[in-house]
Amino acid sequence: MDKNCTMDDKKIEINQKFRLHRLIGSMPPAAREYGMWIINGSVDWKAENPVDLEKDVDRRFEFFSLSHMFKGKGVLRIGSQVWELEPGDAILICPGDWHIYGAAQNSFFCEDAIQFCGRIPDFMRKSGLLRSGIIHFGTVRRLVSLVEAVHSTAPNAWLKANIELQQLLMDMYAGMPGVSSVEKLLKTIAESPPNHWWSVSELAELRGISSDRLRREFLQHTGVLPKTYLEHFKLRQAAEYLVVAQASVTATATRFGYMDRYHFSRRFKHLFGIAPDQYRKMFSGSTKKEDSQ
Repeated sequence: MDKNCTMDDKKIEINQKFRLHRLIGSMPPAAREYGMWIINGSVDWKAENPVDLEKDVDRRFEFFSLSHMFKGKGVLRIGSQVWELEPGDAILICPGDWHIYGAAQNSFFCEDAIQFCGRIPDFMRKSGLLRSGIIHFGTVRRLVSLVEAVHSTAPNAWLKANIELQQLLMDMYAGMPGVSSVEKLLKTIAESPPNHWWSVSELAELRGISSDRLRREFLQHTGVLPKTYLEHFKLRQAAEYLVVAQASVTATATRFGYMDRYHFSRRFKHLFGIAPDQYRKMFSGSTKKEDSQ
């Protein structure tokens, strides 16, 4: 990745099955020594023709590409996986990964973008810190300063831009696929007081995304919607509490934020197939007068 490092999108090798965006030129000695080079960048680029994921040809890059969509609606496919893009989403594409992205139907796509390469991002990819996918940047246009530095003639502007990019890539790590932002929410739920019931809007606000987007992410990551996940999590905790703490059904219902023991018992039986007092007796052999009434 150090050999060919100047990107010119006008020179694209086209195959009937895919498009290859090649690198031409050579990396400057200082960038080679540093280990990373921002090849090129653009701001305020707008695509108005929608992408057809079924018919349009996939492409591959010989470099890393980071694109931040700050307006519009978009779609992305990497291999067989498809995402819908909303303002604030950033797309990282690693060298060699087949993909296609652009404007959604009946919409447009505005982005800032940079292309880069070198042994530092190569190592980060090999270590699992970078992989192709979506990162939620938010509405702050974080790539603009990098692009301005790339085009600047100020001394060591390129070095400042590379340092800033390296930090940005490390910050992105927690948002990459495999280290999902949903995992952070699951951890937040697990560490919250047991009687607190998170609403979908509260969780979405924590992520800085819409409630509909949160539901889609939760469903993709956990297989269930947020409300279902939250209740099942609480009921599994309640089941453990019943046995370990030898707690009554009423005390357990109160601890986990249920209005009354009857509602709690109905939801518990719906998930586990037996009533909570029966569950406790089955796994601990304990009986409580209140629960047998």
